[in-house]
Amino acid sequence: MIRCLVSCSVSNIFFKAGDDLTIYLDNMASTPIDPRVAMRHGHAMTEYPGNAHSSEHVFGVEAQEAIDSAAETLLRLLHSDADSVTFTPGASAALWLAVEDAIARTVGRPAHIAATAVEHPALLGALRRAEREGRIHLTIIAVDETAAPRADVLEVALAAGVDLLCTMAANNEVGTITDLAAISTLAARYGIRHLIDASQAAGRIDMLDTASADLVVISGAKAYGPRRAGALVGKLCSHAANLAHEVFGSPDVPAAIALAFAMELRAAERKIDEARLAGLRDALQAHLQAAVPDLRVNGAAGFRLAGSLHVSTPHLSGDAAVARLWGRVAVSTGAACQSGVPGPSHVLSAMAIPEWAKEGAVRIGIGRFNTEDEVAQAGELIAAALKPAAPARRYA
Repeated sequence: MIRCLVSCSVSNIFFKAGDDLTIYLDNMASTPIDPRVAMRHGHAMTEYPGNAHSSEHVFGVEAQEAIDSAAETLLRLLHSDADSVTFTPGASAALWLAVEDAIARTVGRPAHIAATAVEHPALLGALRRAEREGRIHLTIIAVDETAAPRADVLEVALAAGVDLLCTMAANNEVGTITDLAAISTLAARYGIRHLIDASQAAGRIDMLDTASADLVVISGAKAYGPRRAGALVGKLCSHAANLAHEVFGSPDVPAAIALAFAMELRAAERKIDEARLAGLRDALQAHLQAAVPDLRVNGAAGFRLAGSLHVSTPHLSGDAAVARLWGRVAVSTGAACQSGVPGPSHVLSAMAIPEWAKEGAVRIGIGRFNTEDEVAQAGELIAAALKPAAPARRYA
């Protein structure tokens, strides 16, 4: 068994001796699965052969009991008093289902849904499709230069009447942590259902502020768990519950077990891990700022995920910087789902930052399997990649 109690290089786990090693610093896109979770997942595949919906025999009953146990674990870890968890094949599916739930709850008129401009593309895509189909009215909430929702715009929108408010717990690009307590209080004041996308946050920050939300989305892919495992925590209307069964089929018992186990590990180890990651990030940030002239750090400096470092160079495009690092350091220019899409991401476009900062953006995500030596080595390589090319690109 491979043990990684505090830090263990992802390269040491997933590459064999003699392979060309790339330092993996794209943990905002996806985290490597914890070997302990992988073992639990594999064991569950043979331990539970039954279908959770097959109540006619003991194998089906045991599978359903395992699903119920995984759901109880998630509710406990999220401090939630909800009585329902719907396991989904990823967070994107859970976000789509939350939209369908809101639509089904609104009778005789399109649902009015408000979402911040920096929500995950999976959610914004589902909302815009529904808007084109005439099933919802969509209000987009503007954000400030850190990607945090603007309180003044948010209150105006909610006061006008909204059926569902969609916010992130933490942004998937710049890492800004949302003031969920204030937003939840506002949603409660106006009696509005609140959906929190906690895909990036669950396992990385304390989840107490999500407890009052009506619906919470979590993801295994961001918490060292299985890739295609997500959950929508909260009560669904009967139409949405039936839709989940029709579209997703029977729940994946091993994936649910592995997701719950991954979240248990994060709850137990999060404080130590995240404190270490914050130290690594701050050291990397200081090195890059000293080495790269006019480097800009994006997001909320005091309220961001520990492993998140989002920077912009005025000297070349983010795409060019990432290309310079190919085969040495794995970083990105934005959300993985928008890879290959030309131009700045929708998150950066929504933020009030200079155009050069949008064009020259690079997203760095440090994870629990990264070592101090790896991050230091990556820092030298990233600094070299972000420095001026010849000739330097002009900027305002």
